[in-house]
Amino acid sequence: MQAFKKSLIISAALLATTAMWANTALQDSSANTTVQQELSYEDQMLTKLFLNHVRDRNYEWALSIWEEISQKDTEELQSAYLKALEGNGQTEGLLTKHQELLQKYPNNRSSRFFMAKHHFARAETQYQREMAKYQQNENATTYAYLRRELSRLSEDYRKSRDILLKLLEEDPGQRAYLLLLRNCYMRLSNEAEVNKINQQLEAME
Repeated sequence: MQAFKKSLIISAALLATTAMWANTALQDSSANTTVQQELSYEDQMLTKLFLNHVRDRNYEWALSIWEEISQKDTEELQSAYLKALEGNGQTEGLLTKHQELLQKYPNNRSSRFFMAKHHFARAETQYQREMAKYQQNENATTYAYLRRELSRLSEDYRKSRDILLKLLEEDPGQRAYLLLLRNCYMRLSNEAEVNKINQQLEAME
């Protein structure tokens, strides 16, 4: 019972992690050079300007010129567009857009990371709700119910963990992946992995 209370201390860490997620690097594009050569000069300039704005986190500016780009059906542009939407707080329908992008580009890191965040956030929302209910009436019955609910929602934590482990195989030094993975292991009560990630993070400083 005490272990569940103790786990609440990571709430501050989760908030700090959110800022790191916003800084995750854009996925390298797999668009070929033939397509690039077919772009008009205007589209080339607009595309470059759009991507620069997204990289600089000027999301509102980026979105303001999005409709002016006539040829934008590339992995790099679509990925950057979704990043701009998320960064600008336009999250309605974003999950579906990322799922659609992954159907077309299954290896897209940006969308895979979004899915990892999605699974974690969904589990975390339910976790906080169940903990709040338990703390209002702590007894053996509510504790048993809490354990059952936490066991059920841990599936989303594991889904997030599995996505992140694959992403880290491709980009071992990505701090945002490590921070979220650490939070997954905290919720899954895997202290050994939490300590291992903490050591990795310390080595990066």
